[in-house]
Amino acid sequence: MTPGPIRLPRWPVTRLKLLDMTPDQKGAPYAGAPVTLLQRDGFVEGRSLLWLSEPRRSSGHLEESLDEHGQPALTISDPLFRALMPVDAPRPFVLAGFHMSFLRRVLGGPQDRPPHDLCLYRLARQRASWLRPCGLQETVLELRTDLMTELTRDSPFLRLNCATALLETLLEWEPLNRLLVLSGNVVSPPPGEEEPFGQAAEWSCLPQGPAMLEE
Repeated sequence: MTPGPIRLPRWPVTRLKLLDMTPDQKGAPYAGAPVTLLQRDGFVEGRSLLWLSEPRRSSGHLEESLDEHGQPALTISDPLFRALMPVDAPRPFVLAGFHMSFLRRVLGGPQDRPPHDLCLYRLARQRASWLRPCGLQETVLELRTDLMTELTRDSPFLRLNCATALLETLLEWEPLNRLLVLSGNVVSPPPGEEEPFGQAAEWSCLPQGPAMLEE
């Protein structure tokens, strides 16, 4: 049975978690490979972002488990998942990241919604259709030339800073619910050579997301 569309209520304030993840070593990911998770929690009110915390880094590793279809898959270790989704913290309504289809698979765990996925790459490709497919940093620098110095300065949170700038730009163009509706649309995948996890077998998989309707 095909599920019906998800109806998105018009929340005046919505809890959001922005995340990014990188491997600590070059090459294709494997079970046991060390990874670093970056995250930041905030609220979206209208088209404005209010951050509730400073950016955070957590270290962990990948492990092999079974996905929702019973197939072997690489996912983050349980301690790293708990660092992202503490049991004693409110769940975000939205998970935002550059390539959310890939991040969702690597996070593992239940695929329940909410939290809903906000894929910054898919949105940038649709709202700035003149952009060629490219990685996170190049995408945001094409859109925000005013941030060239800030977004090229070496920092342990550089990718999260780039994702923050891209998210803020997208929210200037469209309200959150409209972005969520567009976020599931199929676009061509980002080039693997420009992204840390680009050699992963699942990197080029961007399936159609769930249908959503704005209330």
